[in-house]
Amino acid sequence: MLTCLPSLSTILVNKTVIKLFYKKRVEENGNKLYKKLVHQFSKTIIGEPEKWLVDAAVSIGLDYSGLCHETTNEFINHCINQHGNEKTESLRGQVPVTPAEIGLIPEIVKNPDYVIIGIKKYGQIFNVYLKHETSGSIIYYEEVLNSKKNKSLRSKTMYIKVGSVSRETFLKIVLNNANTDISGSKMVVGAGGHPGGEAE
Repeated sequence: MLTCLPSLSTILVNKTVIKLFYKKRVEENGNKLYKKLVHQFSKTIIGEPEKWLVDAAVSIGLDYSGLCHETTNEFINHCINQHGNEKTESLRGQVPVTPAEIGLIPEIVKNPDYVIIGIKKYGQIFNVYLKHETSGSIIYYEEVLNSKKNKSLRSKTMYIKVGSVSRETFLKIVLNNANTDISGSKMVVGAGGHPGGEAE
């Protein structure tokens, strides 16, 4: 059994997930001062996938049994930098992502309203979750990594649509990118929609 680390919201508040270090160096020719950004990669294990998710994945030829959900500092940086600005997100019909929503990831993967499993995009496989919250409809992507080096369901991106997103609208949002292939995927009514999940 995997042991979950402290909650994402706790880690975010303590600012221990994102570590940026500046290293100064002086270049000998011309004695110019440079600042070099060193980005340390870190990840946090959320937990094992729910049985309904594992079973749904098996039905389309994917094996999630040895994987775990995880998030990274790169994901958090991306969400805050790309989807955290109120003005920019408002123009997109979205609500800015805050640490509070990032802290909901364990609940999103456990009790989504809908999830589309096995989407192919740019040669990678993704799961996309929809979870209705008071802040809006959270759409959360995780990448399926099942190689010798990486075995996880790793956070990729998250954004929040204003109001309640229907199943049909969720599908349209996911298909908005021309490089998205859902031909071998499966939509599941998550445990948040019906206990135990139901394939559609």
